[in-house]
Amino acid sequence: MKQPHSELSLLWHVFAMGQRVKELLGTAMADSPLSADEYAVYSVLFDDGPTPPTGLARRLGMPPTTMSHYVRAMLDRGHAERQPSARDGRSFSLALTDSGLAIHRATAAHFNEANDRFRAALEIDEAFLVGALGEIGRAADEAATQMTAQHARAAG
Repeated sequence: MKQPHSELSLLWHVFAMGQRVKELLGTAMADSPLSADEYAVYSVLFDDGPTPPTGLARRLGMPPTTMSHYVRAMLDRGHAERQPSARDGRSFSLALTDSGLAIHRATAAHFNEANDRFRAALEIDEAFLVGALGEIGRAADEAATQMTAQHARAAG
């Protein structure tokens, strides 16, 4: 039974939307060489070129520990290589190798089918949605930063 004066929050709707998108990509990419998450990481390197792991994590909204799992897998598969940083000898950037580019290209066919169907089903301006999603991501980052600081103050 619905509770009186109950309304689901914007954050709930964003969560539910994420679940639907995850389902769409899972279906589309079930037989692809890379998972949807892996394809997202490879795509940043494909689009942006060599990127430090911390930059990948930030760009994808992933914790650095999660990104380190993807980095290790890419290196172990020979899909990426380390490129030393010119500014800091301890850090490095990742770049896709020829085999990484090939696996990205093979996976793109699966992703692109889902993306094309998704875009065709949209009934609202795509550029507006991209801007709105950027704002949702920014607001989530700000709220998380505020909560982390509040928890640190309470614990300290």
